[in-house]
Amino acid sequence: MTQARHKLLSGCTCCGPVVTLGRREFVAGGLAALGLGAFAASGIEALAQTPAKPHRIDVHHHISPPTWLDAVKKAKLDNPPLANWSTQKSLDDMDKAGIATAIASPITPQVTFLASDKETAARVARESNEYTKKLMSDHPGRFGLFAMLPLPNIDESLKEIAFSFDTLKADGVGVMTSYGDKWLGYPHFEPVWEELNRRKATVYTHPTGAASTWCREFQSPRPSSASTPPAPSPA
Repeated sequence: MTQARHKLLSGCTCCGPVVTLGRREFVAGGLAALGLGAFAASGIEALAQTPAKPHRIDVHHHISPPTWLDAVKKAKLDNPPLANWSTQKSLDDMDKAGIATAIASPITPQVTFLASDKETAARVARESNEYTKKLMSDHPGRFGLFAMLPLPNIDESLKEIAFSFDTLKADGVGVMTSYGDKWLGYPHFEPVWEELNRRKATVYTHPTGAASTWCREFQSPRPSSASTPPAPSPA
């Protein structure tokens, strides 16, 4: 019985000289390859079962500072995820996901429900940022701070920018994409952007539902051509 010779990779010019194998050599090589594959698969499975060493940075991580949560509850805007948050839950989730550091940021509604009470909004934002700073001190290297601003109140927000960067050494600020009937590009916010730009600050934006009248009007259906009265015929 003659042995047929098979050319492997005969059409490939990037893998060196053409290799020829006999049937027995081919089968033996195939079994060896299967053994190597099984070894590699077992290694992958072992790696999958080994907890990942924290190495990621999570820039979308929300916490519930006590002062802020109390204000949210008082306004009846709380929900179970907000109310049931704890530092340990954050740390457990971070460890499971291989996250070394989470930059904590305020979640909606931030303090917009206190827009008419500037002093309370400023106090809640300040105490929330101070809470996050203490969280950073209690767990070195695990947390960062995107500070909450008492927007849409401009003067109070400028004061909190100064405190957050100069005293708390915040990593940036966390803002929503709109506040009531004002989008971030609205001229009302210009002093805030000028100050943040002067500081070369990082600004993290979080989406929120637009509550503006303009947005509702923009989305409302326009009159169709069928309902438009016909133009008068020329005399």
